[in-house]
Amino acid sequence: MTFFLKRGIMSTMKPTISYTDLFWSFFKINLVTFGGGFVIMPIIKKTFVERKGLLDEAEMIDMIALAQSIPGVMAINTSMLVGHKLKGVKGALVAMIGGFLPPLIVLSVISFFYVAFQTNPIILAMLRGMRGAVTAVLFVSSYSMLKSVLKADVPFALTMMISAFLIGWLTDLSVAYLMLGAGTIGYFYYTHLRPEVKA
Repeated sequence: MTFFLKRGIMSTMKPTISYTDLFWSFFKINLVTFGGGFVIMPIIKKTFVERKGLLDEAEMIDMIALAQSIPGVMAINTSMLVGHKLKGVKGALVAMIGGFLPPLIVLSVISFFYVAFQTNPIILAMLRGMRGAVTAVLFVSSYSMLKSVLKADVPFALTMMISAFLIGWLTDLSVAYLMLGAGTIGYFYYTHLRPEVKA
């Protein structure tokens, strides 16, 4: 009886991750990812939500929104937020180090050969090819986030997305103000107008 009880408890426990695995996960992700913060999002999601089962989609979307809203590089911000969620302050530091080391190493190497890279037709052709792949990854990332966001409150989510898109496209309003405004509207909506709806 005790054996089956222990197995039942263990089966309901959420998976955990070691500091070493956390470091190498972000090191490998940032080592092979080109294109910036939004390109890295689907890879982080696939790693920590789908493969390792350490986070759910709602948590990942919240972290992406928060990472976009605070100053700094989005990929590093997201790495730190994931690390903090999984392993606390130490986890945030480990994830941050694992996240910024690959770009630091790669950029340090490139800086020594920058002139050669800048004029090398092979390198330039490779970079042009990467642009198309990066655009495709951005579309995939956007579609994945769209499906997750629309699970909660479709009318409100669509209104916020369309409004933010139009304001960002038609005006020069800073993204910081746009995110702050969206966050304020979301707070009042889910705490005063529709508190019964799960955000």
